[in-house]
Order: sequence, then structure tokens, then C-alpha cells
Amino acid sequence: MLDTIEMLEAIGSDASLRYASTVELTNILEQAQASEALAQAVASGDSTHLNSEFGSRKMYEPQASQTFLSSDLDEAA
Repeated sequence: MLDTIEMLEAIGSDASLRYASTVELTNILEQAQASEALAQAVASGDSTHLNSEFGSRKMYEPQASQTFLSSDLDEAA
């Protein structure tokens, strides 16, 4: 799993990988011996293939958000 995370990080930080075609990225991942789940996710465009590697735990939105009250804006003016 750590290799998959590192590969995803590399794809995200390298524009040539981020904007590579599906075929190009699939070939790169084959050469790098990426996990089967990552290769399938890239080839199909479906990230659910990564559930087998990372688990399918649902991630929830945070309950708190950064918002400002209108009274906060009035005090700043």
C-alpha cells in the first residue's frame, strides 16, 4: 500500500504524469510494477478498484466548516 501511495503522490506532483494519457500512464505504472489495483484504476478511470488496497471505509465531510458571521464582517470594517 505504501508504494501505491507514493506512486499516487508522484502522479499528483508531476504534471507530465498528471496529464499523461491513460495508455502512457498505464505503461509507466507497468514499468514501475504498480499494484494491480492501481493499474486497474488508471486503465478504467474507476477509483473503486483501489478499495481492495485501501479498504472501502466511507470518508465523511467534517462537521465544522470555516464560515464567518455577518457580525464578524461588520466589526472588521
